[in-house]
Amino acid sequence: MENQLPEPSRISIYASDVNNVLSRILQTFGKSRFDVHYIQIFKTENPGLKLIIVEATFPKEMMTLILNRIEKIIEVHRAFAHLDEEQETKAL
Repeated sequence: MENQLPEPSRISIYASDVNNVLSRILQTFGKSRFDVHYIQIFKTENPGLKLIIVEATFPKEMMTLILNRIEKIIEVHRAFAHLDEEQETKAL
């Protein structure tokens, strides 16, 4: 299926709770014109750290590049991709 649209991918990001970190993360997707469908921010046990979950549509082969770009943001401690349901089933 050559014209198949990319499916949404979910990324978790642990970042310091500072001004502008969310806008910098979203700029990573906006520069490449990837659509962000969902974003949610959670508190963690560490009061200075937040968990940010982003769901965006982009080609799967771009995942490593996007994760690298996000982790270059100084306030980001760690970013990782969620496995899709197919990969989770195979891992079990």
